[in-house]
Amino acid sequence: MDRNQSGALTLRLLTGLAAEMRELQRVLEAAPSYFLSVTGLPPGNAEAQSTYTALPADKTYADKFLWGLYAGESMVGCADVIRGYPVRDKAVIGLFLLGQSWQRRGLGRAFAALVERVIGAWPEIECLRLNVAVSNPGAHTFWHKLGYRETGEVKPAPPGFIAAMRVMEKPLHRGDVA
Repeated sequence: MDRNQSGALTLRLLTGLAAEMRELQRVLEAAPSYFLSVTGLPPGNAEAQSTYTALPADKTYADKFLWGLYAGESMVGCADVIRGYPVRDKAVIGLFLLGQSWQRRGLGRAFAALVERVIGAWPEIECLRLNVAVSNPGAHTFWHKLGYRETGEVKPAPPGFIAAMRVMEKPLHRGDVA
């Protein structure tokens, strides 16, 4: 089996093609509860473009990886990862999302395992990091079940968000799955 597959799920790196951006926009719009809980608003009309281009000031697009999670030929989720951020030996998962109709089916755990497997091929990465909005307790529970732990760091709400962010991390164990 391809290392970017888990059963019928496939992880594909998005390249910005128009068809991919339409699918990504569809996935983002299929998760209105997420957007309402973290921004107070439904996803915008250009959410896919914003997700595809968002990048920390000190990183380049060579460090940004946006994957689509596919069930067959349909994109059902996405993950946005920045390699070597905020420090060289960490990778930050900036967005990890399944369309609402695909949630609570066990796909999130399989999706996380696929993403971790790909990141595991990056030899310098020793730790995975993510920020969870305090207004999204379900996400906190999900990541905690996958072995992520709070660092004690809480960041103020970033621009466009309505809640502070709780930082969570997990050591990357190569060969392990979530």
